[in-house]
Amino acid sequence: SGPELGIGLQLYSLRDAMSKDPVTTIEKVGAMGYDFVEAAGYGDGLIYGMEPLEWKALVEENGMVFRGAHCGQAVPDSGSWEVLMPWWDQCIAAHKEAGAEYIVQPFMGGSGYESLEGLAAYCAYFDAVGAKCKAAGLKFGYHNHDKEFSTLLEGKPVYDWMLELTDPSKVMFQLDLYWIVVGGKTPTDYFEKYPG
Repeated sequence: SGPELGIGLQLYSLRDAMSKDPVTTIEKVGAMGYDFVEAAGYGDGLIYGMEPLEWKALVEENGMVFRGAHCGQAVPDSGSWEVLMPWWDQCIAAHKEAGAEYIVQPFMGGSGYESLEGLAAYCAYFDAVGAKCKAAGLKFGYHNHDKEFSTLLEGKPVYDWMLELTDPSKVMFQLDLYWIVVGGKTPTDYFEKYPG
């Protein structure tokens, strides 16, 4: 984390092109001079339909590093953990093989915004996924949109609860500067309150 990492691109911004022709799109992104990419196209052990090592090679052949990915699963209720956790095991293994440093979930189901109990269930789920990532040598995090700031539970923004209810040794936070502003908050306030 620092300026030495250069400039990266979250490939969700090129989702249409990535779904049609990921190889040519990555070639163009590399030619533009980006230093690293974050993926947003994982499914069934594959990254944009490619085996993890094939994906890693494509990115590196085009002068970039594959640093991380946005992906995830929702609904962390007791009945679905037995389905969700094997999904995560495969996801983590694929991203580790591809050389990723981290995996970030960029969404949360509605129950996380409806009650403190629902949010606490999500935070416990994120801690469990984070523990799996940590055991594999990866970091796990959460990426916000606006609702985490504009939705209050018992008078406090959802995001503030998430920072309190997750274990920082298992869950990091990737703050989206656009969405925090749309949600009515100021990024620097959070950097100052939660350094590191």
